[in-house]
Amino acid sequence: MSRDRRYRRRRLGALLAVTTIGAALYAGGGASAGAPSGYHTVAAGDTLWTIATEHYTPAEDPRPWVEAIREANGLPDAAIRPGMRLELPPER
Repeated sequence: MSRDRRYRRRRLGALLAVTTIGAALYAGGGASAGAPSGYHTVAAGDTLWTIATEHYTPAEDPRPWVEAIREANGLPDAAIRPGMRLELPPER
């Protein structure tokens, strides 16, 4: 086998390995327990605080998530109504 051909095969193998690892990390990232679902439909009794504690890591202070949800949805304050569909920003 020529030197050029071996070099190309090694490069192809390395590219395949990196692509496979990257895909596995990307797919695994969405499966964590604290990952938000993307959207939440507000039910009676829901508040931004309860939504934040329900969808994000419970050990963290929910205040930054309350603010992030409010900003992501263009809400002027924390008032929400049943039936609203809220976008949940991804965890940082």
